[in-house]
Amino acid sequence: MLVKNYLQMLLTSALWGSSFLLMKIALVELNPFQISFYRIFIGMVFMNLFITKIEKLNGKDHLNIALVGLLWMSLPFYLFAASEETISSSLAGLINGSTPIFISIVGVLFFSQKITNTQKFYLILGFAGIYVLSFGLNKININLEVGTYLALIASISYGFAANIVQPLIKKFGALNVLKIALRYGSIFSFILFSLNSNVLIPTVGESLFPILLLGIGSSGIAFFSFYKLIDDVGSIIGSITIYLVPIFSIFFGFIFLNEETTFIQIIGIGTIIFSAYMFSNKEPEFLG
Repeated sequence: MLVKNYLQMLLTSALWGSSFLLMKIALVELNPFQISFYRIFIGMVFMNLFITKIEKLNGKDHLNIALVGLLWMSLPFYLFAASEETISSSLAGLINGSTPIFISIVGVLFFSQKITNTQKFYLILGFAGIYVLSFGLNKININLEVGTYLALIASISYGFAANIVQPLIKKFGALNVLKIALRYGSIFSFILFSLNSNVLIPTVGESLFPILLLGIGSSGIAFFSFYKLIDDVGSIIGSITIYLVPIFSIFFGFIFLNEETTFIQIIGIGTIIFSAYMFSNKEPEFLG
């Protein structure tokens, strides 16, 4: 990888890592539906300021980009915001760190990705890390905070989206895909917002600044940086970006909210990051 790719990783990871802190702060005034819609809409407006030539899309292309808008934006943005009503921003960021494992397993199960027996071992080890992160060393506890489950579902959603978006980026370019995906994401989030929430404009003293940072930084600049990275190095190697997000989420949560992270959670995320890194050492092949 080039130096610019490492800088893209750091920028994207820092912006996404800070998003968990920003959602937690915004929850003081807004609900998860409002947070999800505002951050996507602001990101959409910001990114569509950049004028690019977009090739004509067929129906299948529109469907796939709409799925990216739903699975990479509308659904997980709402789920992560909702998760932080019951869990810390640091824990939400840690669970987000399981995304590379879900990207890999979704690629294997649904996108004909061929892997070796060694890679299968690291996927199993990665799931073990997800278990430890979520449940510790105890038996499965269905009475965990609902936020834990919501964050896991959001990470699975990311796993599908990352696999869908790679060929679209190759065909249309990162900026074009992002602009259109944000448009679809705004529509989906607006529907959820309209059905489940009242109109509440973020105020200067409470949530306006966090929402602007979420929209322009996390939903605009960070996505564009990540899409460009996937375009350069592929979805599996590009997913290394996600490894750094929990580090930033822990850092921001501790500095600004005095949140604590347990040793067993560090062991869990460490296992996930190690497994995902070892898995991605060899780029898998795609069949058919």
